[in-house]
Amino acid sequence: MKKIISILLVILMLCSCAQTEEPGINLEPSKDFKTPPEVKIQYGDVSVNATKGTYSWEYDNGDGTMTAVEADSSHPTAFTEIASFSAGTEKTAELLFDESMISFELTRWDMGKDYVPGKNGAENNVSGETVDCENGVFEIPEDENVYIYEIYVKYPSGSCHYGFRVDSPDEWGLTLSVSDVTATGLTVIFTQSGGNPTGELMTGSYYRLESADGELAYIAEGDVAWTSEAYMIPKDGSVSMSVNWEWLYGALEPGTYKIFKGVSDFRGPGDYDDKEYSAEFTVGEKAVKNISIMKIVDGAETGNLVLAGENLDVMTLNAKNAEIYLDGEPADISALMDGQTVHIHHNGEILETWPASFGKVEKIEVFSLGSKNQPGGTLFDLCGLYLKVLDDLWEVDSGLNGGAEYVSIDLSAAPGELTEAEKSAIAWIFENKHGVQALTFTMEELKNEGYLTAAGGSNDLYQWDNGVLFSITASEDEGTYNGLRNVKFNAMKWRSPLGAYIFSDCSAVWPQMGTWTEYSVGAHAIA
Repeated sequence: MKKIISILLVILMLCSCAQTEEPGINLEPSKDFKTPPEVKIQYGDVSVNATKGTYSWEYDNGDGTMTAVEADSSHPTAFTEIASFSAGTEKTAELLFDESMISFELTRWDMGKDYVPGKNGAENNVSGETVDCENGVFEIPEDENVYIYEIYVKYPSGSCHYGFRVDSPDEWGLTLSVSDVTATGLTVIFTQSGGNPTGELMTGSYYRLESADGELAYIAEGDVAWTSEAYMIPKDGSVSMSVNWEWLYGALEPGTYKIFKGVSDFRGPGDYDDKEYSAEFTVGEKAVKNISIMKIVDGAETGNLVLAGENLDVMTLNAKNAEIYLDGEPADISALMDGQTVHIHHNGEILETWPASFGKVEKIEVFSLGSKNQPGGTLFDLCGLYLKVLDDLWEVDSGLNGGAEYVSIDLSAAPGELTEAEKSAIAWIFENKHGVQALTFTMEELKNEGYLTAAGGSNDLYQWDNGVLFSITASEDEGTYNGLRNVKFNAMKWRSPLGAYIFSDCSAVWPQMGTWTEYSVGAHAIA
């Protein structure tokens, strides 16, 4: 339960120091001043963030007032979810604090061998043991019991109780740790020491992610094709492997997560035991790189990409010399397809040209059709279809194009609900291909903007003396053909009441998971 109170007077909390030893290493200052900062426990290669419990906190609202927060929780020994790690051969662990820490106390409860999280609470072992913790370093008991720790920390803005658990040594002598954390991947490290495995320890490519608070889960899709290689974990040694989850989960937002990996104690075919291990990690603001998610409108075959993003974003990118990855594995330009969603990793610099372009691209991530980041199920490469229709219209009855300085590409009523960026990208591609200045106005907008003039002296009829209007409009609701979606439309190029060419009753069958190929024209009409 939290109670939030606005206080009109600025109050500076001065906390007394129950223990004055300070750890030798501090964490970076917390950027979230509204809640207590993190406390980390470092045990060998394993690093976990202690679980926050009860705290009392105040922060400045920036308007001459303060907010006070009183957050209540159960005792750490009664937590159902608590940060934890298994004891191994390391004899000590270290507490790492935010540099604003004033003082701390560390208390330990011996929960025995039969501890059940959330059930064997403090009422069974009320008196905790104060732990000597010089410079943040404390000793790990060398028995097989489970221990729960509470860290009570004072800060200038208040105080907080934290908890973590040290489990008995793993029966296989395994610990799982992580390194090189980014928003899209990390390195997992299995270390083996002691324990009593009965066969060969091995792990595979499969993993799953969950947020540490349990509210946001990342569970691997059941139809994901995991590779079948086995990684042997040597006795009294370690093995590491790189994990890239962008193809499956995308880039993670800043926060705390857990990665889960399965391990087998393999004695022979059909004779093995399985266990799951987890390690906690944090994605910070610095780990979240600049990643732009865009769609390839055109240019996949040549590598000169025209990309459409959200809103009005249209960009170009020469992918010929870029590092390209398909589902996390190195690939080449053949992995690119028009209509494909791509993740562009770049340095954040955008060159303000039209279309815009990236300052420096680190890599391009693409994904197989049917994966989470490229699921299919939409009108894939609809832009490619419309570009083909517009080019065909340009070529037919070419006399209508004579003397045209402008074209307007009106896709406002085209099937498929193109984004504004896709419409703008199509217009720009058409402009560069045919050497005319492209607009995206409807006929009514052209009239209102003064591009059209009266035709034959009539105020009801108009013509475009130095331009051509191209439009694609839905002819009827889309249907199906042999079970596949069938997009139906009309297409027209218009210059005056007596100067127009129309493709009517057009139909295009979408191949479900790939790009568009051809379309049919029901009838041709000339005005």
